[in-house]
Amino acid sequence: MSTLVVVLRVASLLVFAGPMVLAIARHGRRPGNRAPQTAGDLAPLAANLAAVGVYVPSLLAFSGSTAGPTALLLACSGLLLAVAGVALVVRSRAELGPAWSFAPRADRGTGLVTTGPYRLVRHPIYLGLALLVTGEALAFRSWPALVIVLFGVVPTFAWRARTEETLLSRTFGERYAAYRLRSKLIIPYVL
Repeated sequence: MSTLVVVLRVASLLVFAGPMVLAIARHGRRPGNRAPQTAGDLAPLAANLAAVGVYVPSLLAFSGSTAGPTALLLACSGLLLAVAGVALVVRSRAELGPAWSFAPRADRGTGLVTTGPYRLVRHPIYLGLALLVTGEALAFRSWPALVIVLFGVVPTFAWRARTEETLLSRTFGERYAAYRLRSKLIIPYVL
């Protein structure tokens, strides 16, 4: 049983690497005829990267036992949550197309994306990444990593979302205000 838990944990690590590889691979490919972009504050991005930088070592250093039915249940549940998170990230990233940027930016040339997952929430990528890191912490049975997710990673996603909200409001004005009224920030139908 513990071998299966290890296999599930390795699978969840591979799922974790997926969005990172996708972001790095696509980051350099930008169309040459883009409209000038308005950049946002980079402090939330730096804080988010720092939180993830603490999270990953804690995930590995403080992983729980691989023995027993609880370990198997958490590994399976965590892997499923991580896969769901990655699916949401990949789908949301594809919906953004050339409007996606690693750092906060708003571009009138690429327009305001309100389709796909963006119909329900304004920041589905952050929701997907939060599901992913929570799933990882569960799969590894790492309670310190889960605490870092709740008090480090998720708050920095919220900070990034609020920074982007300001930037998008400034760039798209009334159109963005109308979009905010009919969608939620991060969690569909809730928040």
